[in-house]
Amino acid sequence: MDPSPLIDPGLEATIERVVEGVLVTRHVGGAGIFSTPAMIGLMEAASHQAVEARLPEGQTTVGYEVHVRHIAMAAPGSTVTVTSKLTEVKGNKLYFDVECTQGDRRLGSGTHKRAIVPANF
Repeated sequence: MDPSPLIDPGLEATIERVVEGVLVTRHVGGAGIFSTPAMIGLMEAASHQAVEARLPEGQTTVGYEVHVRHIAMAAPGSTVTVTSKLTEVKGNKLYFDVECTQGDRRLGSGTHKRAIVPANF
């Protein structure tokens, strides 16, 4: 299956969130900290969001690979920004560079892969 010709490298999306609720892991004690699974979830959401409006009718994307390093903490109540940029399209496979920052400080970065699949699977 070939994706829409409108899905080209360079598409990107940004999500900004306050670190609270389900974004905080509390098993570390104290007030908790921004969790790695939450960061990855935001990276996946931003990646889908980058291409969502250009997907063919009846299609969606699913993640199938994540390579991310979480290198710095973010405290509850702080704001994080996640950016995803589509770097390559191979058939129905989409390749993204992802990054999470807090102001000028990088909290995590890596790559994420998604596939275009029927939405009614």
